[in-house]
Amino acid sequence: MIKAKKDISSINTSENNQIKENQDFNDLIKTWTETSRKILLMMNKEQQVLAENRDPKSLMAFGAMGAHINMALQALKASESNQ
Repeated sequence: MIKAKKDISSINTSENNQIKENQDFNDLIKTWTETSRKILLMMNKEQQVLAENRDPKSLMAFGAMGAHINMALQALKASESNQ
């Protein structure tokens, strides 16, 4: 067993799967970033329209959502600068 050669095809398959998963993840992050920025722009642009006929809890929820999206985008930016 010690002298047996490693199965190269299983190593390549594993590396290819990991590369594909990383690419899929990066694609999802890119899509999420673009969508999040669009949501923030719309929230800022259409504040009056979004605020009409909403109760205070809904308005607070929108504010919290915007704050969390901003924090997530900042965290993503920080993680990218460390790489």
